[in-house]
Amino acid sequence: MKTIICGAGEVGYSIADKLSKEGFEVTVIDNSKESLKKISDNLDVKTIIGSPSLPSILSKAGAKECEILIAVTRSDETNMVCCQIGYSLFNIPKKIARIRQQDYLKGEWQKLYTNKDLPIDAIISPEEEVAKALYRRLQSPGTIDMVELADKRLKLIALRCEENCKILGKSLRELAIQFNDYLANILFVFRGEQKFIVNSNTKLEKNDLIYIVVENNNFTEVMKAFGHDEIQAQKIVIIGGGNIGYSLAQKIENNGDNISTNLIEFDKARSEYLASNLQNVTVTNGDGLENQILEEVDISDAGYVIAVTDDDENNILASLLAKRAGALNCMTLINNSSYSSLLNNIGIDITIDPKLITISKILEKVRGGRIRSDYTIGEGFGEVIEAEIFPNSSFANHNIEQLDLPKTIRVGAILRNDKIIIPNSETIFEEKDDVVFFCETSTIKTLERLLSIRQPYA
Repeated sequence: MKTIICGAGEVGYSIADKLSKEGFEVTVIDNSKESLKKISDNLDVKTIIGSPSLPSILSKAGAKECEILIAVTRSDETNMVCCQIGYSLFNIPKKIARIRQQDYLKGEWQKLYTNKDLPIDAIISPEEEVAKALYRRLQSPGTIDMVELADKRLKLIALRCEENCKILGKSLRELAIQFNDYLANILFVFRGEQKFIVNSNTKLEKNDLIYIVVENNNFTEVMKAFGHDEIQAQKIVIIGGGNIGYSLAQKIENNGDNISTNLIEFDKARSEYLASNLQNVTVTNGDGLENQILEEVDISDAGYVIAVTDDDENNILASLLAKRAGALNCMTLINNSSYSSLLNNIGIDITIDPKLITISKILEKVRGGRIRSDYTIGEGFGEVIEAEIFPNSSFANHNIEQLDLPKTIRVGAILRNDKIIIPNSETIFEEKDDVVFFCETSTIKTLERLLSIRQPYA
């Protein structure tokens, strides 16, 4: 499938890497020779130097035969123009744009994004997606990560196996009955530098980071089984009043959560804007690294401190200062993914990587067909994919044993006629089943072929 990626930054690079490994014919356009050289040296893709919004450059990149255009340059306006030209001159069927400026995303302007006006099929707002991810974690105390699946009937959760976890040392075969009762299924484990899909012989160890799919109503019971009985935070301090901090504060306010919320913003004019637009959030103008400001917002009483400024180092330091002052937990926005592996060892509880979140949303839109959601896990380790079973796919009317799935694919759960099923080797897949898979990156193409998920665009 011929795909053009406009923009060779970190997101553009990662998308090109993933899609090229899955057999897509990828061309990347950018003005930067250095960025394109990095891609050419490491990936099996074509590169074109030039402005991706120019018709001649898009034509040179093969826009006439292109099926998907992904615009992820640093400029919202360039991304919009790329999509417009891709549609008007080359009739590219699917156009995806990253747009950061919140004014473009306001509800009253949504009618702009139609084929008649500005033909963008899918808009990805990294800041909005990050705010949603932060809010999901607040709603699931004790988790390190959480995503809702299957029309919110299932949760994919990540949690740490603490010392008080009663099921440490037991194999998943021993735990099967207990977890079937919970309608829960462990998918994979991060253990130190190791990452692996579980099997019936896997035994959990202290400090394992595990990902589980669980029926929504059994979330609390599963958390308790792993030694987690955290309650929802009653006080939150947000450090950074940019688009992410503001959007998160709005979500807390609009959902009627009974949470005392403070927001610290360094810029005075921005602080005044936030204060005038947030009714139930206390806005403090100041530096989140200053002890006086932290004391002013009663940081020691905070259940969560959420550092979301546009500076990684500030976010790390603010989180560490808050923890030292008595805050229970911190969530820290990190754009430089090389920091992530270091932070758990120095007291950072949860890191949020906007790049991974953005990539997940873009891949979800790229896959199309019957894919309902797509969530990237780790630095290229794999993806959690929710998909509907086609009547003519390899899965329909077969069980896991008959399919002989590779060990790099694990079936997590099935939603069938409003009923959650935790499958075993004899469970037969049926047409219209909504199935949650985990798949390592190396076999995503295999899973797509078995699902027959790529369909002609409407």
